[in-house]
Amino acid sequence: MSVIPLTVFFSLLLAGLFIALFVHEQRRRRFTSAEHDSLLPLAEETAHPVGPVAPGSRHDTPATNISPAPRQSLSDKTSR
Repeated sequence: MSVIPLTVFFSLLLAGLFIALFVHEQRRRRFTSAEHDSLLPLAEETAHPVGPVAPGSRHDTPATNISPAPRQSLSDKTSR
């Protein structure tokens, strides 16, 4: 089998795949902007409640009683 037709076939396949994915991405971005896309990593993963929050729920009380875990010194780690 000749290598040239095989190379041309895969080149055309990759070019078609690129064009199809490019068109798909451009259609998807029609409703977004570069500023919106750049802020996506900062978006929270959980949604906030839309309606009023019930009193006593975990969303309206600040987390003041949470303390960080105690740190171990290097000498504590090596003495074990």
